[in-house]
This record gives sequence, C-alpha cells and structure tokens, in this order.
Amino acid sequence: MSSDYKIISSDSHVIEPWFLWQERLPAEYRDRAPRLVRNDDGSDRLVCEDIEMPPIGTAAGVFRGNSEVRQTGRWEEDIPPSAYDPDARIKEIDRDTIWGEVMYPTFGLGFYGIDDAEFKWALLRAYNDWLAEFCAAHPNRFKGIAMRANDDPALAVQELERAKKLGFVGVMIPTVAGEGVPQYHERGMDLLWEAAVANDMSVNIHAGTARERNKKTNLIQASGGRNPTKSPLKYEVFVKPMLNMIFGGVFERHPKLKFISAENEAGWATHILERADFEWQRYQNVQVKDFEGRIPEKPSDYFKRNIKLTFLRDTVAIRTHDLLGAETLMFQTDFPHGISTYPNSRAMCDAMFQGVDEKVRDKIVYHNAAELYGF
Repeated sequence: MSSDYKIISSDSHVIEPWFLWQERLPAEYRDRAPRLVRNDDGSDRLVCEDIEMPPIGTAAGVFRGNSEVRQTGRWEEDIPPSAYDPDARIKEIDRDTIWGEVMYPTFGLGFYGIDDAEFKWALLRAYNDWLAEFCAAHPNRFKGIAMRANDDPALAVQELERAKKLGFVGVMIPTVAGEGVPQYHERGMDLLWEAAVANDMSVNIHAGTARERNKKTNLIQASGGRNPTKSPLKYEVFVKPMLNMIFGGVFERHPKLKFISAENEAGWATHILERADFEWQRYQNVQVKDFEGRIPEKPSDYFKRNIKLTFLRDTVAIRTHDLLGAETLMFQTDFPHGISTYPNSRAMCDAMFQGVDEKVRDKIVYHNAAELYGF
C-alpha cells in the first residue's frame, strides 16, 4: 500500500493566547476577561467567571510521553508557539506530514457554559476575529470553525454571516441546546439551518462544548484528576442531538445541511443506526411521540447524506466503513492536545487502514475534508 497520500486533520486545535480576550474584548468586559493565575505551587491556570477551564499541563499534552503526563503546568513552559503562531504551526504539521488542519478552540470550548449572554457573545466574537487572522496567514493549509451561541437564533445567523465574510468554513454549536431555547430538532432553529445552507457552512458539534462545564462536568477534564469513564463514553453527547435532528425531520426540511461530529469517534455509529432503522421500520404504524411526525426515509439514509464523523483511533469505524459509508468519515489528529496522533499520524493511518482499499483510505483521510471545507 502506498504511503505518499495526503492527510487533512478534520479536527485540530489552536491554544488561544491567554491575553487574547484582554486585548480584544470591548472595554466594558475586559475586567471579566480570562486571565492567567499563578497557583501557590508555581503552576498556572486560566480563570474566567465560574467556568473551570482546561488545565495548562494537558492543553498541549502531546509533547509529553505517557509517564510524563500531568495536569499542572506553566504557560511559558507548556504552551509552545505552534499552538498559537501560524508560522510555527506549519513547521509542526509538516513534521507530521499533515497537509491541512480544520481549527477549533481550546479554552474557548468552555464559554458555552457562561450564563451572561452578552458577555459570552463578546468572548466568541473576539475569538473569531483572532482565529480568522491565524488562518489567513496560510489559508490553503488552515480552515477555521467559528464559534457562535445558539440562545438567540437570529443573532447566531448574524455571526454566521460575519464568519463567512471572515473566511470561516463552518460554525460550532454546543452539544446541548440548553433550557428555555429552541431545541435543535425544533422549527425554532430552522433559521439557523437555513443560513448555514445558504452560506455553504457546515454546523459542527465538538465533544468539548458541553454547556454544563461550569458545573464541573466538562469532557476536557479539568484539574483534580480524571474520571476514566468520560472519554470512552463521550460520543453520547452527540448521539442524542443527532437522533433528535434525524427523527425531528431537520434533514428532511434541510436536505443540504451538513452536520459534523468532532472528536466523538465513529465506531458507535453502525450499531446506533442499525437500531434506529429497526425502530423506524418496526413501528411504522405506531404514532410518533415527542416529534411532529414520521420521517419518510430511514435514519441511516439521512445520516449518510447529511452527517460526518471525525475520529482519531477507531479501527472499528474503518472496518465498518461499508456500512456507514466512507463519505461519512474524516480522520483527525487533535494536535496539540494530549490524545493527538502527532508526530506519528501517518504511521497510525498506515496501520489502521492496512488491507483497506487505497481509494477508501484517501477519501477518509483527505478527500472528504477537502471537499467539505474547501482545501
């Protein structure tokens, strides 16, 4: 099997400079901006409102071996320039033989848990402005996913349209819509989906965007240790909104909407869709509860047409690609986070795709992301 194929990471991360928001927020919010605090033990942590932010020690944890992984760290020692400088970043992804990256935030993932909507929107806009500049340094290699909240669909549409003008290729929404706002499968969100289609922007849900992060239930686990069940089960935060949107008719009403799961892996999807298809077929004459009505196509048909999943280490997904559809899968490196495949991404792909047709491999590691995000 040839090993000279191109690879795109469909989910990588910048690590935002800790001073980004202090420099870019409107003056009335700067005293509330994220700030770097030095602990009594000499380690650093980022603080913002009551959000528990990802620990400094694991933010760029890829540069530590298994025996060296720790949550505590110092900014100047543990956050390399390649996390926030686009020129330094190019050198690192060249080392890993990665052609391009789709960029998500790190610290910004927690902002969806902020209750003050105006402050939250100010944080998201400031981040979007900064990331647009980052990606513009190497626009053929970096493609940005803009942050936006979902509390006010009309405001979210405005930021989507602004993000399009800034050069972004997609937008993020949190894993959970939250209380008191339209749920993702409800018609109150159609304004958002229509705008995404009209502007050719994908809608992306990242595993780390849980709105409950300020209740210390975040998936990018903060200081104080790790719950070992969270990482294996993190796909659950995507499955429910995905099924709600399928059975709620979102993809029937918006057949060109592209909905992306980032960092939730993919091997689970074959079984979930098999069960969903059985439910749809078996109970076709039973009144549907909690949704407007019965969808005319099998759930797996909407999945294959509208949804894509990113993954890092998922041999099961690769082995079942014929059931999922190779067009639904995209490889990611997650650089520079601690679970990243860097600097051995190509060797990992060679091993995972052993025995798989090269055309299928190339679609999953390059072409799907290239076509979706415009590389």
